[in-house]
Amino acid sequence: MKEKSANEVLRAGSVVVSTAGRDRRRVFIVTDVTEEAGRIMAAVSDGSLRKIAKGKRKNVRHLRVIGAVTENELAKLIDEPSDGFIKKLIGKYDPLQNAAGSSLISRPERGGGEN
Repeated sequence: MKEKSANEVLRAGSVVVSTAGRDRRRVFIVTDVTEEAGRIMAAVSDGSLRKIAKGKRKNVRHLRVIGAVTENELAKLIDEPSDGFIKKLIGKYDPLQNAAGSSLISRPERGGGEN
């Protein structure tokens, strides 16, 4: 069985969740996909911690696709990129992420109890 390349699945406009690193469980929008030294990398942004102007580069193995923006939203994102628009798009998938820094995708912290 032929394995799909990440470029076939992951593209600009994909909505992803980080699965590794200190930003794991955060929702991002993919703004670009490139190949660097044999690795497929994606530039991702969430509009708050990772702005469009300085998107985070992540290996696609550390991202899980959870959706995609519509063609109209993608066209607007390409024509008029803005962090506010990215936040709005992410809000459809995880409304709490940009509200108070928490996330529906986050899990509760491990620990016994109060100190």
